[in-house]
Amino acid sequence: MTDFALNTSVRDERPIQPASRPNLDKGFNPLTMILFFGILAAGLLFVAYSIYSDVDATGTRVTTFLPYILLFVALLIALGFEFVNGFHDTANAVATVIYTHSLPAEVAVMWSGFFNFLGVLLSSGAVAFGIISLLPVELILQVGSSAGFAMVFALLIAAILWNLGTWYFGLPASSSHTLIGSIIGVGIANALMR
Repeated sequence: MTDFALNTSVRDERPIQPASRPNLDKGFNPLTMILFFGILAAGLLFVAYSIYSDVDATGTRVTTFLPYILLFVALLIALGFEFVNGFHDTANAVATVIYTHSLPAEVAVMWSGFFNFLGVLLSSGAVAFGIISLLPVELILQVGSSAGFAMVFALLIAAILWNLGTWYFGLPASSSHTLIGSIIGVGIANALMR
């Protein structure tokens, strides 16, 4: 009995080393940037081809490309909003996991991106249609007009600027609520202009 007590009390008592912090200031592999911009370019080419094929499938004679160029610019601004939304809200989603060292920072961000993408693929779109119902009806019906494009540009650029401002000053804000606020702002501005 004393041998057991003696053996359990004499253990290797090394001091516990604190967990190392993730090195977020290190550089990244140039292949990562090439891969990122390659995927981005492929997506933009796919969007341009989809717009072209949709216009071609209608059989209408195209007299001007300005509405399609504006549509492409609107899609680029929407892509910019999604990019800002990603780095704005991903930090909130993965901060606890990184801080507690449950996952390395790179893995946590990749998991967050993967499951956000999975959420988009598997969602029903009920929230998106609910948000669209907040838009002014007359602007939705004239979305191909200059007023419709102005509405889309205004709400997306306002949301991007607000997200960048709150990110820069470290203020907690939700990108979804920012988008809803910009939609309400467009609706109020439309009502005041009429």
